Amino acid sequence: MQHEARHNKGSSSPSMDGMKPGNTSSAVIIGDHNPQCSIEEVESATAMLTLYGNLIAGILGAITAPFWGKLSDRLGRIKPLAAASTVILGSEVVIVLVAKLPDTISLSWIYFTYVLEGLSGTFILIMALASAYAADCTSATERNVALGWFHGSMYFGFAAGPVLGGYIGMSNGKSRPMLIFYIALVMRILGIAFLLLFVPESLLHRQARPTPSQAEPKSLRQTLLEKTKFLQMFTSASTAKAKTRRNLIALAAVNTIMFGAFMGAMNVLLLYSEYTFGWGNKESGIFLSVVNLFRTIASMVVLPLAIRWLRPLYSSQGRHGGFDRLDLLLMRTSILSDIVGYVGYAIAPNGVLFTISGVVAAFGAIGLPTSEASMTKLVGGARTGELLGALGFLQAMARIIAPTIANLVYSWTVARVPQLVFWGVAACFTAAGLATFWARPNADGTKDDFEDAVPLQAKDLSDVE
Repeated sequence: MQHEARHNKGSSSPSMDGMKPGNTSSAVIIGDHNPQCSIEEVESATAMLTLYGNLIAGILGAITAPFWGKLSDRLGRIKPLAAASTVILGSEVVIVLVAKLPDTISLSWIYFTYVLEGLSGTFILIMALASAYAADCTSATERNVALGWFHGSMYFGFAAGPVLGGYIGMSNGKSRPMLIFYIALVMRILGIAFLLLFVPESLLHRQARPTPSQAEPKSLRQTLLEKTKFLQMFTSASTAKAKTRRNLIALAAVNTIMFGAFMGAMNVLLLYSEYTFGWGNKESGIFLSVVNLFRTIASMVVLPLAIRWLRPLYSSQGRHGGFDRLDLLLMRTSILSDIVGYVGYAIAPNGVLFTISGVVAAFGAIGLPTSEASMTKLVGGARTGELLGALGFLQAMARIIAPTIANLVYSWTVARVPQLVFWGVAACFTAAGLATFWARPNADGTKDDFEDAVPLQAKDLSDVE
């Protein structure tokens, strides 16, 4: 119903018969700018439709992400990563079938794609497992840069995707939207094959824990406690010092708030710009490409250079392996960039200043990889997957709550104060900035006391020596 509302509301005439050139048509042209849809009712209905999809994928992702993460500690990173990617491939196949056979397959099957996305752990799980892989293969001093490269690669895909999709979809002067989906399927298959055939495992093979032949029946309370056990690593005594537990909780809060604020604003940014500035797909695509290009630069260029230049100022020993003041400085700088950017979104009077605000906010991209790398410095390698899986649960919950609130607020205020959402997002980033003051870095730059699991690459180096 929401989908139909977006394509039917705003129609001023029932037919196109007799339309003269230059008149505004009531028909909706897929892939083009349709000004008759730029009305308050359609904006509100679209926000609600997106909300439902995020709820489905987010709830299932919150349930499955922690268990994928813990599974990667037992089986290695590659197999779970390939399995989750295969489930996402299934969701993309369903999308293609629905689009290709609209008279045979109901549009309701689109919601099944959200189910599959949720079972895969969503892209949150993919990034968590990739980050765990990077943590296995790098020392603590190099981890910020490695995770920055992973996040930067994702942002580069966000930047290049709309541009390449636009050229491919309009190849030879004809609109071919399905060609984009076919190419995406092929790329997904090639990616899975590359993972399984060419990417080496980052962890040593571990013996599986013995499973009792006859398990005793468990009470409902025991079952619920076991299902949420992955969150205990933030508070249990197994996380060594009280200071470490405090840092884990503080950094998890910072990361979750930043991620939630980013996800909550993502859809509203496009709706707001199309409604306020009259942007079509072309302008929105340029905006996304520019912003994500600068996110790529921030993650892959600015972050490594900042660490190289500032590290000597924050470490008397030159090299160390702990969570330190430089990590906090990078997080606070990124949060300040986000605050300035989202305030700019709220007050921008035109599309140019709106885009410039996006460029400023793009330098906040260094915050997520820095906070994740900081947390991996606080736990041993044997629990990195569990940590990032638990963080994936928190991010999945943020993906449910933040877009839900943002879309509801935008839906309710679009007729009066549509920019109110951006002030709210800026307030969330302010809260994340305040949470950084709860963390206490290691003044001497030493690493916390944990027994690290030895990654496969480290074993190979020790054998050579």
